[in-house]
Amino acid sequence: MTRALVIPVRNDAAALATLLQQALGLGLFDQIVVVDDGSDIPVSAPEQVQIIRHVTSLGAGAARNAGLDAVSCDHVIFFDSDDLFAADFGALCADLQREQVPFDFCLFRHNDSRMAARGRWGQMPLDNALWRQANAANGAHGALWTARDTAALAQTANYPWNKIYRTQFLRDHGLRFSHDRVHNDITLHWLGFAAAERVLASDRICAHHVVTTCGARLTNETGRARLGVFAPLRVAAVGLRDHVVLWPAFLRFAAGLLDWVRDVLHVSLQNDLDQATGQFWRAHLDSDTLDTLNRTDPVLALRLVLQMAGGRVPC
Repeated sequence: MTRALVIPVRNDAAALATLLQQALGLGLFDQIVVVDDGSDIPVSAPEQVQIIRHVTSLGAGAARNAGLDAVSCDHVIFFDSDDLFAADFGALCADLQREQVPFDFCLFRHNDSRMAARGRWGQMPLDNALWRQANAANGAHGALWTARDTAALAQTANYPWNKIYRTQFLRDHGLRFSHDRVHNDITLHWLGFAAAERVLASDRICAHHVVTTCGARLTNETGRARLGVFAPLRVAAVGLRDHVVLWPAFLRFAAGLLDWVRDVLHVSLQNDLDQATGQFWRAHLDSDTLDTLNRTDPVLALRLVLQMAGGRVPC
């Protein structure tokens, strides 16, 4: 099993240097590709690290795709320059090395820096609840055999760096990141779940994700670019509409995501979001789906109807 690490970076040389030092010290990667997405000052790296440069910024999704195109290893992980590997990553690699049956990707847990304020180490409460619902492997890794497991873990935060992918799986299915400024990992996450024949899940915490409330990170985007969320959601909706297991899970995820976007969006843009949300649901929801949800999940059905009405109670 050979492993490649792909890192997109833009104007974050100090954090990149820390991550590269850690990654090289682990000795677990056969290939490391850094994609410099138009940094004002081009980044540098040790000679064993391959650097691809975009003269102008094309976005994190395009940077990750450029890195994927350069990968020659049979497995790949995408990591952001401001994140770090957690202690269990080496143990997970050892677990996967012993796998006798090929897997399309392995999903693992992470530590979110916001949990430190709660005196905890690990994921945010919603993601933890989804892992418990899925009865995911305890301390090691295991395959997701049931629809319930798959539907639960597909709803976890759609991050690009919480999975180890089989490179040929991505290439065989044409799975790539979108070029949207924000949320460019949604389509790969969901269409990857839809295309995969064997998914592993490990509850090992293998990444440390740093969240800050200031700075130019995409997480802190509150402007019009955030309205771009609908582009990848539309692609995912089209690809999942006939997937019996994932379609209801996607509806639940998208409803939650759109509520989150409204919470972070500048108040002057909330009306635009409400209108776009209504248009999105009217395009992708039909009466049969709502009738089914009224019987199986009436809370979700009501949430979708309210979003379809732009947050107003329909007459």
